[in-house]
Amino acid sequence: MFPDGEAGGLLAALAMPCAHCGGAFHEPLTLAAKRHKRDPRAVLEAFRALAEGGPTPAQIDAARRRAA
Repeated sequence: MFPDGEAGGLLAALAMPCAHCGGAFHEPLTLAAKRHKRDPRAVLEAFRALAEGGPTPAQIDAARRRAA
């Protein structure tokens, strides 16, 4: 969907580069977010924003933040 690497760049910016996240195309982003102790909704919103030219810095910060 993003052949120029936007999704890969966002994944790297969120610091979720494990083998599961980098190679598991069949895995939902929410499951990857949970594995990395991130808010699944914030991660999903950041990736959805790619379709509209985003995400904003605030969306990236929210997705990068560790959940309690």
